[in-house]
Amino acid sequence: MNAEIENQESYPQQARTRRLYLLLSSLCLLLVIWHIGSYDEHSTTPQLIIDSSVKPDFAALIQETWDQFMLVFAARSNCFGDVRIKADYGMTDRAMYDPRTATITVRVPGRASKLKGALVHEWAHHVEFQCEAHTELREAFTAAQGMPTNTPWRSEGGSVNVLSSDWANIPSEQYAETTIVLVLGKRPVETNAPITEDGLTVIRTWAQRGSLFLLRFSFWLHKLKGGLMN
Repeated sequence: MNAEIENQESYPQQARTRRLYLLLSSLCLLLVIWHIGSYDEHSTTPQLIIDSSVKPDFAALIQETWDQFMLVFAARSNCFGDVRIKADYGMTDRAMYDPRTATITVRVPGRASKLKGALVHEWAHHVEFQCEAHTELREAFTAAQGMPTNTPWRSEGGSVNVLSSDWANIPSEQYAETTIVLVLGKRPVETNAPITEDGLTVIRTWAQRGSLFLLRFSFWLHKLKGGLMN
């Protein structure tokens, strides 16, 4: 008898729980709808334009690597535009990006892994130059790399004629090298530009439209904890 009374008294509690669950589910659904709606409905996916100088085997590699790159930067694809790829048999550098024409020129022939790394590095610069929101990550990234946050993002004359030792200290180049690891898992060509877990986290968070403020706050807490323990 007592058991029946307890069960009867639990019905209102169960009803309240169900209502609360439905309310929370509705709120979550509204948040998802709002998040989806926050993207530009009329935005277009940036197109990969492969020049006639590119042979079919390299074109296939470019497309494969572009698909990998876009998996990482899909949430930011509405803030950068089309990019053109050209092949060059005589250039000195492995690859080069021209922000005026959004064109990447890649030295060929080359080992597939090296070509993939060069492509991702230059696509990272493409996003950097074309996406206005990219400025949001720079202070957090330089701090994550252990550099003063007022460090100039790029060298004044560009990175082409910079000594390799100085090149590795340019935040823009460290960002591009870190992006290679984020997209491909590792660098096919090791350079002196340092890769840090915090730097990877900053780029990943920004690419996924996460909160860099909260990320920097967590970095600060981590450093504060380390200082207190020392």
